[in-house]
Amino acid sequence: MSTTNAHRLRSQAPPSTNDLDPARLASYFDDTWALYEVLFSAVSDAALRDQPDPLRHPLVFYLGHTAAFYVNKLVMAGLVGHGIDPGLEELFAKGVDPARAAGLERHDLWPSGDVVRDYRHRVHALVHEVIAGLEPGASIDGTSPVWALYMGLEHDRIHLETSSVLIRQAAPERLVRPAGWGYADPTDTAPEARWVAIEPTEVRLGRPSAHDRFGWDNEFGALDVPVEAFECRAHLATNRELHAFWADGGYADPRLWSTAGWAWLQELGVRGPRFWRWEAPKDPQPRLRVMFDEIAMPWSWPAEVNGFEADALARWSGARVMREAEWAAMVDDAALVDGDCIDAPAHALSLRSGSPVSVDASEPTPRGVHDAYGNVWQWLSDDFRPLPGFTPHPLYADFSAPYFTPRHGSLRGGSWISTGTSASRFYRLWFRRHFYQHAGVRLARDV
Repeated sequence: MSTTNAHRLRSQAPPSTNDLDPARLASYFDDTWALYEVLFSAVSDAALRDQPDPLRHPLVFYLGHTAAFYVNKLVMAGLVGHGIDPGLEELFAKGVDPARAAGLERHDLWPSGDVVRDYRHRVHALVHEVIAGLEPGASIDGTSPVWALYMGLEHDRIHLETSSVLIRQAAPERLVRPAGWGYADPTDTAPEARWVAIEPTEVRLGRPSAHDRFGWDNEFGALDVPVEAFECRAHLATNRELHAFWADGGYADPRLWSTAGWAWLQELGVRGPRFWRWEAPKDPQPRLRVMFDEIAMPWSWPAEVNGFEADALARWSGARVMREAEWAAMVDDAALVDGDCIDAPAHALSLRSGSPVSVDASEPTPRGVHDAYGNVWQWLSDDFRPLPGFTPHPLYADFSAPYFTPRHGSLRGGSWISTGTSASRFYRLWFRRHFYQHAGVRLARDV
């Protein structure tokens, strides 16, 4: 299937928590729900039983998970008295994060697509009923029962993105690209490498407690970090650079990999990038698997890698992976809207495209940095950790806390499919370093 610029999907910005507007909330809920429905419209009932990633459940789980989450949290918050289907709400309650495929909790019997879609229909009606009963004008914070509703909305949007990564790994012949889903044009020419100097500064990590949009528990707190002078690349690392790394034997050189990264590579027999496709193992012109198709390799698009590959690519380049505080220093001059990056047109966020775009396509910051936000997530060298003042939210105590470990790496910046508060400059993402997201890397170096 050929690529096209035709693209009609868009995402609404999230509603304010300062002045509750049930009509606005209902519209945002419908937008959230519709985007997820569009994504899963690509998956046939037969393909719902597929497990594209051995570290995650079959796709049918994720079709049901976001719906069950609304119900479970609304019950916990006391906004509804009971669930709709206790069996499904238990089955779909919790996602997984195994270190290896053998550690994945498995179920022999998954419900059919018809059963899950009927359940989703009932959940959609229930959430609308809850929204219709809310009093307008209230100010909502983490102590309000209505926070559970905002939590369900943003959780839904998180899984729009994570489910898209799973669907991207499914066999293309098992999928049908949704109407209106287009890709950016592939290009042959990648920009020349250019370094940008970042002067010494101090940054504050953390979302202000008085901010007027929903935030997850790990975003709150404050940490002031001095940042020494450093340089970073003006562009994200490209497919052209990743191909040079591969062609130079980067996937076969243990000197370039961390101990854990080399163990992962050897255990799984990894020989090249996850989303690249070759007609033959040493074909110099691989194709790229995008959401629903394989296309000619867009050399100027960002390289999409996991955390181990990001580190190895940086070492091969004579550089390193950026730190979280350095990322904050780099984006300090980026164009924002109301203190946030949501709906900022300068950034490849919120489904403005159905794929990544060229690394020089988005407007640069005043410093000349492209993709300060968006396009693909940026792996960082930091382990995922709490900020001073962190408190787990009682409605979702295990959202962040179990993942503050050296096994989980941090990412910032958002991707082309990050929507809602996932596109916020305060959103902090994490994954095990061997897991894949729409994520790349920006190289950095000391000066």
